[in-house]
Amino acid sequence: MRWLITGGSGFIGTNLAGHLVGRGDDVVVVDDLSRGGSELNAAFLRREHALEVNRIDVSDTAALGAFLAAQDSFDAIAHLAGQVSFLASLADPRRDFEVNALGTLNVLEHVREHSPHTVVVGMSSNKVYGDLSHVAFVEEATRYVAPDYPNGFGEDLPLEFHGPYGCSKGTADQYLADYGRMFGLRTASLRQSSVYGPHQHPRSDQGWVAHLVGEALAGRQIALNGVGKQVRDLLHATDLARLFVALAESVEPGVGYQLNVGGGMGNDLSILELFAWLAERTGQEVDFVTGPTRPSDQLVFVSDNVRVGELTGWSPHVTLEAGLSALLEASAESVERD
Repeated sequence: MRWLITGGSGFIGTNLAGHLVGRGDDVVVVDDLSRGGSELNAAFLRREHALEVNRIDVSDTAALGAFLAAQDSFDAIAHLAGQVSFLASLADPRRDFEVNALGTLNVLEHVREHSPHTVVVGMSSNKVYGDLSHVAFVEEATRYVAPDYPNGFGEDLPLEFHGPYGCSKGTADQYLADYGRMFGLRTASLRQSSVYGPHQHPRSDQGWVAHLVGEALAGRQIALNGVGKQVRDLLHATDLARLFVALAESVEPGVGYQLNVGGGMGNDLSILELFAWLAERTGQEVDFVTGPTRPSDQLVFVSDNVRVGELTGWSPHVTLEAGLSALLEASAESVERD
């Protein structure tokens, strides 16, 4: 297959590109290289996979259009380019909209006009569901739980876009679905939660697991938003890469799939549980203080993967223990280098 990956030197894109090259697929990468660490990932792609990153901002309609017009058609587009921070969206809502909403529209318009056979898989967010204040949560010793959702949250949750980030991701999500329905395209939008794995360059507002592990290993005190009982399910980037291939083979025209995607039940943990796991593995307690919660933070989000599994046969393979162990090893090596 011939693939275009937008945002291809982000950490998800880097993992996906390596997976596709390993399959023997033809891969073209675009990225504006604005995020910290993207230059390092671009160098990795060049060195390990002979892939050059084409420096293009997906919100630049003319530049993206000219580049795509000069390309042969693609079998599939993994549209990963995006502004990924809720807090950054509060600081600059316009830029958040331009990248997440307009960038997605630019990709869809090119496909509609020039290559309607192409599968487009875009990245949305669990933030399209808001803060889930309508859900009954129970506070336990180390985590919050949602007893009415024992298998996680499905796509029937009411939409409630919170913050500019939720609005822009929700807009992109709806455009992907509607271009599938109205124009007969093959589209899917993934309402994903916490993805982690190699080539991630985390910050406090994005990539929380890798960020917290790195801070703990460096011996720095961690200032939490909340009390640390928030729960997320973790999806390893290599599992997500497999899903993109499965979707490219499964997505039908005219539907416009909107899918919750995550590690699911069994791959979920709270911040306090992560700290306990780290203490057990390293022999060192994590130094942290609690604080006020972030705006519109979800106390729990665990994805019910039933629908995406029924469509593709996909399920996560990387266990929480295996994924966290690999992350701990990589983070320890990084701390030693620094």
